Amino acid sequence: MKQKHSKNRAKPYKKPTPARRNERFSKNYSFIQRSKQMEESHRRERMPTAPKQEYEPVAELLPEIQDDVDETGFYKKLVTGFNNITTSDILHSKAEKEEDHVIPVPRKIKPKKEKRSEQLGVDLEIYNSFSKRFDFELSTDNINDLIARKEVRTIKSNWSALGNISFDIPRLTEDFKEPDCSEPKDIASTGDLQKLEVKASICGNAKLPLTALQSQLFYIANNYQDIYYPHRTHGNAEDIRYVYCLHALNHMLKVRSLILRNNEKVSALAKSQKMSPNEICIPESFRDQGLKRMKVVFVVPFRESAMRIVNILGDLLFGSQDDQARKTSIANYERFLGDYSGNTIYFPKTNPKPMDYEQTFSGNTDDNFKLGIRFTKKTMSLFSDMNSSDILIASPLGLRMLVTDKESDFDFLNSIELLIIDQAELFLAQNWENLLHSLDHLHLQPQKLPDTNCQRVRTWCLSGASSFYRQTLFFSSHELPEFRAVFNSKCNNYQGKVRDANLVEHGDIRNVLTPIHQVFRLISCSSVETTFDDRFQYFVKNIMPQFSKPGFSHCMLYVPSYFDYVRIRNHFKTEMVSFVQINEYTKKEKISRARDIFFHSGASVLLYSERAHFFRRTRIKGIRNLIMYQPPNFPHFYSEIINLILKSNQNQRDGFEDAMSVSILYTKYDLLSLSNIVGSENAAKLTSGQKDSYLFSTRT
Repeated sequence: MKQKHSKNRAKPYKKPTPARRNERFSKNYSFIQRSKQMEESHRRERMPTAPKQEYEPVAELLPEIQDDVDETGFYKKLVTGFNNITTSDILHSKAEKEEDHVIPVPRKIKPKKEKRSEQLGVDLEIYNSFSKRFDFELSTDNINDLIARKEVRTIKSNWSALGNISFDIPRLTEDFKEPDCSEPKDIASTGDLQKLEVKASICGNAKLPLTALQSQLFYIANNYQDIYYPHRTHGNAEDIRYVYCLHALNHMLKVRSLILRNNEKVSALAKSQKMSPNEICIPESFRDQGLKRMKVVFVVPFRESAMRIVNILGDLLFGSQDDQARKTSIANYERFLGDYSGNTIYFPKTNPKPMDYEQTFSGNTDDNFKLGIRFTKKTMSLFSDMNSSDILIASPLGLRMLVTDKESDFDFLNSIELLIIDQAELFLAQNWENLLHSLDHLHLQPQKLPDTNCQRVRTWCLSGASSFYRQTLFFSSHELPEFRAVFNSKCNNYQGKVRDANLVEHGDIRNVLTPIHQVFRLISCSSVETTFDDRFQYFVKNIMPQFSKPGFSHCMLYVPSYFDYVRIRNHFKTEMVSFVQINEYTKKEKISRARDIFFHSGASVLLYSERAHFFRRTRIKGIRNLIMYQPPNFPHFYSEIINLILKSNQNQRDGFEDAMSVSILYTKYDLLSLSNIVGSENAAKLTSGQKDSYLFSTRT
């Protein structure tokens, strides 16, 4: 391996080049001039030759500096009062006494009049939104208000692509100024991206112009506000993916640039004092890191999604490339192709699956993966170790396995600054608990002493306030209570959040083709905690007695929750109900047998789980009575299941030609699920009305 990459081995240390003046950072001009003088005085010095490496040595995002201190109680001491600890307590050096004589005092210098390239931009505060966000220190009162959700200003607006949106902005200061929530202009050129503080290396490779939806999403994301967008479709999926990849890479490069710039200043300061960088007292202005290196986490359902993200990141960094070109610019890309491509599900042509099924399950649909990505000066390396990675792409299952692995720790999740959750509706079909469990392990106290120089760690990270500096982007195809619960309870961004406020006009009920009455039955509940038991008791007392009535046969019981499914199945066995079952774990042979028995009246009830329908889309024939134990989590399943009751799918010899019915059980807490089916206006009537049942008809 070393011979193969011998051309990329480390080269001897070269003469340091004089620091050049950068007009975008005029405040640091005097410091740069001082550094220039120091570098000139030490220009004849040579560093020892670096050891040979597999790739060309590059500047890392975080300096590998370890303090020679006792680990016992060290982290606790840092968290409880780092600002009150003197440098001599941590680092045994005399740098503190010499600090005032070493650090140059900034002085106002009139810049020379030079022509500036339009491509470089003229804004001196090129990192304005970035620096303002992470340099702001939250007080104890601010944190308490954020937890209690006090002093939140809600601003409603209407944008052309996003529609009705709501801005929830916390009031953290007395001089709070209401932000401008008017619709931004579309991003059509490189100059538009540069005005939004996008790194020049990305601007040249970005695909422009951005659509109105992309421009508006990126504008909000670039302001570091949380986003909840429940209108992701197969049509706009790639546009959304491109936007959050653009934002994530731009954020990562800003973090990298800031750290590398401060590394140079620390090195110059250490040389001036003739000490090593881990022995000097570093100024407070150089705090630019978290306790751990990783900054961005993508949570996506399949390996196919991860592969598309990696390809977009590579194209933004190195320009549009094919797979062969990526093998040279992205380390370990050939291995990545072998692990993350292929394994596409076979789609039959004789009995084709629905279009959305083929789009969802195209590519590699393995849901157990985690991929670390590490950025260096000239390359993007895949399959890097978690503790040395900048970005993590993982499925909920893969992320949970990481945090529950006893042989390793999950400290790398401590300093996450950007969390992106895409295709959230698919996590319901996998295991929603995996996502919740993983989110609970973000920003926890590290189990081991971090190897980062704690003088470079931001104070709000040391004080345990990292979660308030994390931005979350949440995308799904529709709204559900589970999605809102995550966004409301686990997203505490101090800069606020932007959520969708559009009402569902029609719902999926308009796609029902079968001419049949649909009865919605309201179940009274005292609280959210009792809905599980209240729904089951209502089913046992009011629905099950119908099974024994003459003429009631060919009944499908559709159950969205697998926990409800198991409870009902056990009750059926106890009550000796004649039924067959199909769930996501049922083998193909048993599915065929259950369908045949149900179609030929061998069993009166078919117990059918929603996850079985999600993963297989089996066309069940012979349904005459449909009972939905709960409104479907996937709205389009409503019309898809009811349309199976078409006359062409019936057994003409069963003698029950006119006996057909559809019943949907719901509670007042199913408002969002009902909105996806009957529309927001009708859903409000169903949950707040005085009646126990409501009838919808599609008969012509």
